[in-house]
Amino acid sequence: MTPVFVDTAAWIALFDASDRLAPAARQVLLSLQQARQPLLTSEFVLLELAAAFAAPAFRQGIIRFINALSTLPEVRIEAAHPHWYQAGWQVYQHRLDKAWSLTDCISIAIMQHYRLTDAFTSDRHFEQAGFRRLLLAP
Repeated sequence: MTPVFVDTAAWIALFDASDRLAPAARQVLLSLQQARQPLLTSEFVLLELAAAFAAPAFRQGIIRFINALSTLPEVRIEAAHPHWYQAGWQVYQHRLDKAWSLTDCISIAIMQHYRLTDAFTSDRHFEQAGFRRLLLAP
């Protein structure tokens, strides 16, 4: 079964119960779990997630959350290999018309490489890149 790519926005909503997208993210995750859908994310995404919750008040919680992700058999974490950085940097340099972050560009490169179609994210940049966005605002 083709994996669904999980972006930072989805992980944030799943970690932070006060996030406005948290209920929708839990629904999407439940649907994916019921369908036994494999999930793919990257160390680049997790780096961005850890940065978003670097404040001391969140630090222990996000450490537990990210450590738990790495133990889940349905979640594959793509390593932050220099190849992915270079592939994302190429996307970044060639899409001068877009406001895509470098992490988004790396994620897009990974999705293109694995021929993925669905992104568990609320980020419209993935739609702009031709993917289906699964996390929609209520």
